[in-house]
Amino acid sequence: MTGAAICALCAAAFGALLKKTNRELSLLLTAGAAALLLLWAIEGLTPLFTQLEGLMRGEAGRFWKVMLKTVGIALMGQFAGHICKDAGESALAFTVELSARAAILLAAFPLLTELLGYIGEILGS
Repeated sequence: MTGAAICALCAAAFGALLKKTNRELSLLLTAGAAALLLLWAIEGLTPLFTQLEGLMRGEAGRFWKVMLKTVGIALMGQFAGHICKDAGESALAFTVELSARAAILLAAFPLLTELLGYIGEILGS
């Protein structure tokens, strides 16, 4: 974690210096650094992914799959939204984040309908 923080601080410092002369290159530098740090973080989570694979094999596996899918959509939407905000495109950032929320609802909808069906069965009996 310390290495990631140091890399992030260095990228932010270089980005701030570069922003004065070349705003586009500064954005590209910080976005690239963020993407590399994200990949580094995902690589560090390999043991967690192995454990989650085991959970997905059980009866509740489809619930875990939907949960992980929605978390992934949320993180990617937030990441893309922040990049857009850094580029000064707040309307585009809002659209990206709204699209991510819609994708989350779409991914979770089958489980929501199943849950409502269970509730209906419980209340009906």
